[in-house]
Amino acid sequence: MRYSVGGFGGLVLPLGMDDVTSSSMIGFKARVAVLPSIGVEPNFTMNKLGKGEADVYGEMQERDGGDITSFGIDLVFGGIEGNLGLSVYGIAGLGSATWSREGLDDISKLSYFLGLGVEYGFSPMVSLDVKAKSLIMPNEEGTYKTLGISAGLNVYFGIAGGL
Repeated sequence: MRYSVGGFGGLVLPLGMDDVTSSSMIGFKARVAVLPSIGVEPNFTMNKLGKGEADVYGEMQERDGGDITSFGIDLVFGGIEGNLGLSVYGIAGLGSATWSREGLDDISKLSYFLGLGVEYGFSPMVSLDVKAKSLIMPNEEGTYKTLGISAGLNVYFGIAGGL
């Protein structure tokens, strides 16, 4: 059985949200391969959204972008075992996200995650992981969505490729 731990950082882009701007993200994850091409990946991510403008009763006002923290468990499928070379994998997950903004009530919702990742194994133990992963928070008016583009390192434990 292969498992890994890793960290990542990158850029978070709001999708269809006019009152916030893009900014940074950082996170941590672990991955356990339950089958050769299927694994589970618990993860924790902190997104910092930039300030934007909102129309409040006909007047444009600057608004704090706030922070979105999320914890989720993703199903990862494809090339997920950290072998040497390039591999591609898909991401589908479920979790909880909380959006905290100055002057507004916190929003905590059951959330969904979808994405794609590319991993390059430098050795049987270390790989570079680059991914694009969306966070989808349902709400009364539709959904809040962000796209995180990140890069990070995975450190693997266990036996790779039958070694």
